[in-house]
Amino acid sequence: MLHVEHLKPEKRTGPDLLVKWVKIARLIVWIILGVFIMLTDKAKPQQATFFDHFFDVTVRTFWDQNLLFWSFIVCILLFIISFVSILVNTMRLKRKADRLSISLVITLIISATGILFYLAMAIT
Repeated sequence: MLHVEHLKPEKRTGPDLLVKWVKIARLIVWIILGVFIMLTDKAKPQQATFFDHFFDVTVRTFWDQNLLFWSFIVCILLFIISFVSILVNTMRLKRKADRLSISLVITLIISATGILFYLAMAIT
């Protein structure tokens, strides 16, 4: 006979606060990554089009340092949120179904690359 009296009932009734944080953080980091990409795109030098040549419009041929600085600040924010969320996620890896969020790892790598890119540009 199978005895099930010794089994304890499951006390976990759903996702806890850490799991909810990781889910929300995944969305937040992708939104911040979008802002970072848009700021960096606006900061890069403009390319002259046919109409710019035709109407003799001058275009910016250098990086906009102000927008690039704000892009750097957003990148640091992205790195901090991704890093903290990965730490929270690793604290929560106890069940079989728990996994490390690949989105957080990707945004951490992208933000670290962006920080290094900005620092390399600032040095030169």
